[in-house]
Amino acid sequence: MKRIFLLICFFCCLQALSAQTTYNVSGTIRDTTGQEMIGANVWLMAGRDTMHTISNETGRFSFQQVRQPIFTIRVSVLGYETWYREFSFQEAGAQIDLPLIKLTMKTSDLKEVVVKGKLSPVIIKEDTVEYRADQYRLRQNAVAEDLLKRLPGMQVDMEGNVQAMGKKITKVRINGKDFMIDDIKTLTRLLPVDLIDKIQLIDDYGDLARATGRKVGEPEKILNIQTKADLEKVYQAQALAGTGNDGRYNAAVLANFFSEKQQLSINGNTNNTTAQVGNTVTSTGNINYRGNYSKAFSMNVGVIGGRTTSEMESLSTVKTVTTEGTLSSVNSSNNNSRNDNYNINVGTEYKPKEGDMLNFNFNVAGNKSLNNSLTSAIQSGLQRKDQITSSSNTNNTPVYLLGLFGTHRFSGLGRILSLGMYANSTSNNNLQDGIDSLRYYNPDSTVAKDSVLHQLLDKQNKNFTANGQLSYVEPLDSVNSLEFRYSLNYSRTENTQDTRWINADGKINRIDSLSNSYIYTQTQHQIELNYRRARNKWDMTFGMRLLPSSLNSSMAGGINRAVVKSNKLVPVFRIQYRLPKQAMVSLSYAGNVIFPNYQQLQPVPDLTNAQFPIIGNPDLRPAFAHSLFFNYRTAGLNTLFVHMSANYTQDKVVTNVSLVKDSFNTVKQETRFLNTDGDYNFRFIYGWSYRIDDGKYNLFVDGNSSYNNNILYMDNVRKTGQNLMINQSFRANMLREWMELTGGVAYTYNRNVYVLQENNITNISTWNFNLNGKVYFLKTFSIAGDLTKQLNSGYSGALTANPMMVNGTIEKLFFKRKLTCRLQGFNLLDETSRLSQTISGNTVVENQNRLLGRYFMFSLQCDLRLFKGAKK
Repeated sequence: MKRIFLLICFFCCLQALSAQTTYNVSGTIRDTTGQEMIGANVWLMAGRDTMHTISNETGRFSFQQVRQPIFTIRVSVLGYETWYREFSFQEAGAQIDLPLIKLTMKTSDLKEVVVKGKLSPVIIKEDTVEYRADQYRLRQNAVAEDLLKRLPGMQVDMEGNVQAMGKKITKVRINGKDFMIDDIKTLTRLLPVDLIDKIQLIDDYGDLARATGRKVGEPEKILNIQTKADLEKVYQAQALAGTGNDGRYNAAVLANFFSEKQQLSINGNTNNTTAQVGNTVTSTGNINYRGNYSKAFSMNVGVIGGRTTSEMESLSTVKTVTTEGTLSSVNSSNNNSRNDNYNINVGTEYKPKEGDMLNFNFNVAGNKSLNNSLTSAIQSGLQRKDQITSSSNTNNTPVYLLGLFGTHRFSGLGRILSLGMYANSTSNNNLQDGIDSLRYYNPDSTVAKDSVLHQLLDKQNKNFTANGQLSYVEPLDSVNSLEFRYSLNYSRTENTQDTRWINADGKINRIDSLSNSYIYTQTQHQIELNYRRARNKWDMTFGMRLLPSSLNSSMAGGINRAVVKSNKLVPVFRIQYRLPKQAMVSLSYAGNVIFPNYQQLQPVPDLTNAQFPIIGNPDLRPAFAHSLFFNYRTAGLNTLFVHMSANYTQDKVVTNVSLVKDSFNTVKQETRFLNTDGDYNFRFIYGWSYRIDDGKYNLFVDGNSSYNNNILYMDNVRKTGQNLMINQSFRANMLREWMELTGGVAYTYNRNVYVLQENNITNISTWNFNLNGKVYFLKTFSIAGDLTKQLNSGYSGALTANPMMVNGTIEKLFFKRKLTCRLQGFNLLDETSRLSQTISGNTVVENQNRLLGRYFMFSLQCDLRLFKGAKK
């Protein structure tokens, strides 16, 4: 017995020795500016063992099967101070994640050494495309917009709007913090390039994706402006004032203070020259402040206020295809509007240690608008009818938003727990006072009758949404992990519509059949389990997501109560692969439930336009959209971006258009809604650039194409509308010390086909040619000009416009470039209008908008800046 006991003890000891714990150690290396350190030499010394590795493209390194949790890490990179530290993880699990390692540049008094080489102007980092400002040729006094125009994948139009890979940029950050601004050009046309180190184009998937590394759906494009890190303090101010004929004016001021711990920006502008269409006056002001009060706590505050007034004249032709024929209408309108808005946002961030974060945001915003319009519509084709509509519309929308997000990374384990809670309350009060004057005609074109409808529409909409997210990540080893995710989305909408008619004697009557109080709630749960493997160049996520959803709707008193439920089980799929030479390819799938809105559900006619009544359907089901995304990008001296997407929607809510006759035997177009399958679309976007002679010459080729197969119903009969859009552009520029020259051509083709009893096809083609240049002479003088020519074909005969816009500028610099005197001439050929097209359902609208006439402006611009010291 004693021998057996000793034998058992021997085998237990042997088993314990053979099962000795080993550890996987990983970490990330960056410099003090946040730049990832690629190719850093890393040594791990544990007892008598020494291990060596090199950091990868993201600055990441790892050691496998380390025998003990007490070790020393040593990091060496040419040009940086050698870094080393001893660690002890006695209570750690098998996976040890080290705190962020930051390297400091060496500072020594050596003779100057000139290293000749070419840095890549574009760098790809996971979900960020980074452009180095110092790799682009820019002159003194250049602003951020001048830099953006030179970046591959970016496009800036004449009005200052910025697009990146086919998407308009509406959100800006400075040094990673949100910069509250109404219009991006307010900042980009004033911020000097001297302050900018990098421009980053970020694919933002939200707070949860940043915490877990798992990305879902299509991201929002955000522009982040990184200021230079080698400056201790920056004081910068810029003021602009200009006046011109026809009462034109422009005034703006921008003041910035940047330091390592604080950032303050004050901006204000007022002008009536920003918009090319109509007569628009815009006045805005904003303050942005960020303070780092400690290594762990920071606060961000933004305040915006503004007013925009607009007077606009337009001419349009509206072609509506029906089963009985085509309704054609020539519309002319005059519109006057005023819009007041404000936005206050307060955000705090607390990071007690690496991997732990608590983020709080509070936002209150409001928008109040007043709109007066007068529209004349001359209808022909299937019937003849004239309509004059006078409308006064007042809208008030307050918004409140509250958000809290936190994440915790368990020490030494790699486990991550994340929790987010968000709430949003929005109210919309809309009062419309409208008069419709109608003239009916007999078949022989004689007048049959005149009719007037004067109505008051009072619409009140209250919406409350809440969202909760919970995520738990459990690492299986250094490269594999599981995530359990749960989220709850809740929305409640209360909609009240009160319709009153005013007779010729001024008596007001409430129309009960057109008035209603409607309530509906939406609830969606998301239960997900996914698996992620991130190793070397691969990053893969697979899983399943269950989406139980319900929609409850009813009229006041519980009438027409409807309950609709949906349970969808969809895959979670995303693969990303890093190719050589800064190239990356990704493929992902997203499935989303889309609820119908209150107007589509409300079973009471909406007579906002009495000739086009809209009636909802309370029996609608939620739609479900399947989306597939493919992205490829490679960067360096030459850059290529490719984006392809496909979308198929089940049970999509579509329009069901019917022609109903009134007492004068003429027809109105009544729109109802129903669910159907078969709606899908494809999109292809690409951008390619080529640098010649270190950026002195550049070529850009961009393309954006889409195909839409739209389903619609006419008198309950299924129809198909097919739309093909192709946009192709080519640009080239030359950037020399004494001259800048840019030229390009763009072609847009838009084909729309309705398959009815006979095919109805519209084909719109537009050529845009542009040339702009600037010549510098006598050190402080410059002359600039830009020319844009548009050639349109395929529009109806009522619309004709092929505008050629010519602008010119002469500048003189004073006081070491601190003061600029500028004389500008706009629309020198005095073009009056330009054309555009929109397609919705069975209707094609062609618009001709009035442009600002020829005017001249003289302006003074003062630039003051002080860069104080360098960080040590």
